[in-house]
Amino acid sequence: MLHPRVPRSLLRTERTEHTALPLDVVDGALPPGLTGHLYVVAPASTVRVANDRTTLVVGDGLVSRFDLGTSGVTLTTRLVEGPDLVADAITAHDPALEPFRFRSAGMVRLGLLGSRNFANTALVPMSFGGAPARMLATYDAGRPVEIDPASLAYATPVGRRQEWDAEALPDAAFPTVLSPAHPAFDAHTGELFTLDYGRGVVNFAGTVPLVALLAELPRHLVLAADQMATVLGVDRAFAWLVRRLAELSTRLDLRAEDLIARFLPGFVPDSFTNLCVWDGGGPMRRYRLVLPSAREVHVAQSVHQVAVTREHVVFLETGFKIGLQSAFNNPLPRSDVLERAARLLLTRPQLPYTAFYVVSRAELAHPTLAPTRAGLPRVECRRVEVPLEADHFVADYDDASGQVVLHVAHAPATDLSEWIRPYDISAYDKRPIDPALHGMLAVGAMDVGRFGRYVLDGPRGALVSADVVTDEETCWALSLYAGQGLNTPAAPPERVESIYWCAVGAFPELLTEFVKDLYQDYEHRLVPVAAILRMGGVGRPSVIHRIETATMRFADRYVLPDGVMAGSLQFVPRGPGPTEGYLVGTVYTDARTELWVLDAADLGRGPLARLASPAWKVGFSLHTAWLPAVAPRTAAYHVAAREELAGPVARLSGTLAARFENELYPRFDAPV
Repeated sequence: MLHPRVPRSLLRTERTEHTALPLDVVDGALPPGLTGHLYVVAPASTVRVANDRTTLVVGDGLVSRFDLGTSGVTLTTRLVEGPDLVADAITAHDPALEPFRFRSAGMVRLGLLGSRNFANTALVPMSFGGAPARMLATYDAGRPVEIDPASLAYATPVGRRQEWDAEALPDAAFPTVLSPAHPAFDAHTGELFTLDYGRGVVNFAGTVPLVALLAELPRHLVLAADQMATVLGVDRAFAWLVRRLAELSTRLDLRAEDLIARFLPGFVPDSFTNLCVWDGGGPMRRYRLVLPSAREVHVAQSVHQVAVTREHVVFLETGFKIGLQSAFNNPLPRSDVLERAARLLLTRPQLPYTAFYVVSRAELAHPTLAPTRAGLPRVECRRVEVPLEADHFVADYDDASGQVVLHVAHAPATDLSEWIRPYDISAYDKRPIDPALHGMLAVGAMDVGRFGRYVLDGPRGALVSADVVTDEETCWALSLYAGQGLNTPAAPPERVESIYWCAVGAFPELLTEFVKDLYQDYEHRLVPVAAILRMGGVGRPSVIHRIETATMRFADRYVLPDGVMAGSLQFVPRGPGPTEGYLVGTVYTDARTELWVLDAADLGRGPLARLASPAWKVGFSLHTAWLPAVAPRTAAYHVAAREELAGPVARLSGTLAARFENELYPRFDAPV
């Protein structure tokens, strides 16, 4: 029997909205000095016209606000209900609008109207000029959107559609925009820094029409092909052939777009990387990023996070795959055989390194390079590559003498763009995986995680030093982070002295045979595959770590009980020191999701208080934020839905345009 068991509350999320729901203290007591407002965002499924088989990250953003106090904690939740969600609902059940429905295919949901922006990944607090704090909800494949911190209502996207270069479907009502889920806000200068980038026709945009077409194949044709393959016994042989083709395509694909971008840059017009800067009220300032060789920056996988220092902007190319190999590897969700073949052909391992890009903020003020044909200023940046994949990092704000200090969590051979399918089998006992886990991220890590501290020379774009540490018992599937001044509207700390990282742990139920095969030959391996396969009955625990960054010492940790998993974490201050506060976050047990409060200076004590409610059923959640006080949004900035959608929608259908006129535009005509 595989052990420990994945806590099933992780997979149970209801779209129910609550207002000031009291949470019960089920163990311990609320500590003194617990104040402010904790925000957590989670994917919460989406509009369905059929039982889509897809990953749980394909879900509308559900924002939860926990109002903290020593006398009690209450919970308010709202869906981030933007124009694309309303359009999804309008088209979902009306037979006359069936051609315009969105369909889930892999990690996207798209149709003739474009692609969905789920706004379900991160939250970014902003405070401009002493005004009340504002809040963004973000997603890796959509514009950031602003919500009201008090009501949690959708307010506006950031930037008008003409301020973003679409990755795909530029003329659709909802173009595909790639932008990191973690833009960086600098409270010192009142600027938000983010990216707008394109992966190119070869990797992403060209697949959109194909996926839409395959998703619309008549059901009887799909089932006939599926049954024929099964009856003839060709499933295994076909899988073997497709795997051989996949190995060849992987080798070719790794270099094809890079060569095209190098020698035929005009052939891939939508491969680009723009740095965008926003002041909270006006249009975005945009800059095209180029390398010292004059080549434009080309993102091979995705960009999930941006960090800002006093003199630099830094972003990393993430281990998370976006594109043909992941976002669209489920175009035939009604056929096990054909879907399996498509996944084998289109999926490749994530790249086994991290690339950091460093931009001088001084260059943004006075660009010296010739602009693009479209008039965008070109700005040079430096690229630094280190071994091991990473998804998240934090930078010291202080970068004296050009020394940029980065704190990184590496999750080697841990693929967040793969998820458990109904036909997947366990890497351990070769049996079908429990249907309760279908759609869960296949985060059965194929190697142990590592923490890194890197010092870069920003002006030269060189690695000065690297300090990487791990613990083979407690560093599996490193994910979310917290720390003093992080994910708050306050000015960032000059130096991150202590940082908290969540290690999800190694739960054998989550390691599929497919993912095991995908990372069997991982080049930076520390733990042998044979040792991982001996973990089937014991796994590795979920752990909350505190790393002392100056020494890279494991200063403190809490090992969660067997079968319990840590989730989203946030540092809530109670004093000025880097550990003077509480660590508050979601924790998953088999029976329910709980909110835990730990002493940030003494994790080993375990939770000071555990809270829950029978009415609160939100499982897998992502990033957090904290505000010391909440006030309604008063900003005048607003992008009207009618302004952006009326033209594209009217070209598609008069009936659809009428429904939008009556049901969608009135909801988004005026600023919240």
